[in-house]
This record gives sequence, structure tokens and C-alpha cells, in this order.
Amino acid sequence: MHELSVCQALLRQVTDIAMESGASAVARIIVEVGPLSGIDPALLASAFDVVRAGSYASGAELSIKTMPVTVRCLVCGTESQTHPNRLLCAGCGGYRTRLVSGDELCLRTVELRMPEPAGALGGMMD
Repeated sequence: MHELSVCQALLRQVTDIAMESGASAVARIIVEVGPLSGIDPALLASAFDVVRAGSYASGAELSIKTMPVTVRCLVCGTESQTHPNRLLCAGCGGYRTRLVSGDELCLRTVELRMPEPAGALGGMMD
């Protein structure tokens, strides 16, 4: 299950972002996964539950968005969505297509929790 090592790398990247931003924790992570990326979204979610323990993202929600497979026809120029195992042009039915999207694994959004500023308790000191 290579999703575990992918998730560990994802958490390292998210941790770096949180530390550089001065965050106290990560609230939510949004990733985009294409069907041709070789990543199983369910396995990625399971790996996240294991890997996040004790990290900045220990209480974070992981949202996984599945991206469509899109191809551009090299014959007629049509760009269309298709099935992962049928990369044919929807315009002319041709097989000479180039993949536009569907093989990505992209960290899209990291929502952070920032620490309360000093003095935010509202009390005054005597």
C-alpha cells in the first residue's frame, strides 16, 4: 500500500506549511486525486487516519476530491471528459488523444488554526 508513504509525504508538506505560518494546528486538508494517479482515495483516507496521530493534523479533516479524466484530441482538437480505461475523443471517436487531467495528486487547500493572540482573553492586568 503505497498510499501510506504518499500520506506521510503529504503530512510532511502540511506540517511545513503549518510551522511556517505559526499555526497551532491543521483544521482541514483538501486534496484532488485523479483516477489515473495510482492512488486509491479510500486507502489514502485510511492511511491518513494512521499517519496523522501526534502531528499538527491530528484533529484535521481530510477531504478527497476525485478529478475527472480529460483528454484533448490530437486530430480534431476537442477536449472532453472520458472514462479512465477509454481515452477516446468524444468529438470524433479518435484514439489519438493527450491526457489533460486525471493523473494528478494535488494538495489543494490547507486550513490552519492559529493561536489566540496574547491578551485575547479580554481581561486587563492591574
